[in-house]
Amino acid sequence: MPRVSRTLRITQTLLGAGARAFFTLYLRRVYGLENLRRDQHCIYVANHVSLLDTILLGGLFWQARAYPILVLGDKAVWSATPVHKLLSRQIGFLLERGKINPDRIRELEMFGRAIADFQLLVFPEGTRGDGVNVAVCQPGLYHIAQTARAPIVPVFIANMQLLSTKHGRLHPLAALRKLEVTFGEPIPPDRYLALGRDEFTEFVRTQIASQRPQ
Repeated sequence: MPRVSRTLRITQTLLGAGARAFFTLYLRRVYGLENLRRDQHCIYVANHVSLLDTILLGGLFWQARAYPILVLGDKAVWSATPVHKLLSRQIGFLLERGKINPDRIRELEMFGRAIADFQLLVFPEGTRGDGVNVAVCQPGLYHIAQTARAPIVPVFIANMQLLSTKHGRLHPLAALRKLEVTFGEPIPPDRYLALGRDEFTEFVRTQIASQRPQ
């Protein structure tokens, strides 16, 4: 797990500033930026369309000065290229998804404990979707939340599918000034800690979906 060193802070500052500058061309509006908390670490749960989601949100965390961040990611995806590996070393907590691992719950709990030092970012659908619907959330988030016992902030990224998808190429012109991001109100732990696993994951799914701009 990354340590919050001076080098990591400087690196995330530079990465965040670059990400925010890049997405100036594409962001139309950000709702609820005040819900990016500088004074308290939270679990941010977002819908997932593209690998650019992480970069976009990283730029907004930088803008709000709510970092360092730690992103739960798929080791296979974030080890695919040298660029992916470089980014994941600075912001990622990587798991081997799809592989049976008796230590998986322990790893998720370790990620949850990182709330002491990081803002945590999770894409709980577990795979990239269509940018409109929010799929069933994976149960790993339950173990993270039960360990972290921190506010959960639902996030919806709208229109990313116009720029980039899981299998398609980039469409840099089609997405100009089209992206919208909504950060919902923080959900305190006492609203979710008593929920069972299945009830909790459905609760999170509906909370993310409810942030979609109308």
